[in-house]
Amino acid sequence: MKSHLKTWLPALLIGLILGAGVFYMNSQPDTGMYVTFKNDDNVMIDSLQLNFGNANGQSDLLLLRLAPGEERLVLLNHDPGMGFNVKVHYSGGDEQEFCAKQYDDQRVTTVSLRR
Repeated sequence: MKSHLKTWLPALLIGLILGAGVFYMNSQPDTGMYVTFKNDDNVMIDSLQLNFGNANGQSDLLLLRLAPGEERLVLLNHDPGMGFNVKVHYSGGDEQEFCAKQYDDQRVTTVSLRR
């Protein structure tokens, strides 16, 4: 009986460790989403504030100086379709706030910015 235990115990432990590893990998978020922010206005954007989160955490991201016609690609550690908050500060004092890409399941997307 002891010889069977010596044979099966290591196999059982290896199986449990592999199972736990697979469970952990499946519970991790996907690679996030790539968002291109494009300034479609004729005014400089001084800053973009992004806020996004889920049940496990909250993230804030600050992008600075986006010239008219300029684009900037950003990787967000955020699942598509959940939406994220954007606050745009234009030169001259104008501000704009909105929720972007809620219910949009694309991993690669573009947000056009204009007042």
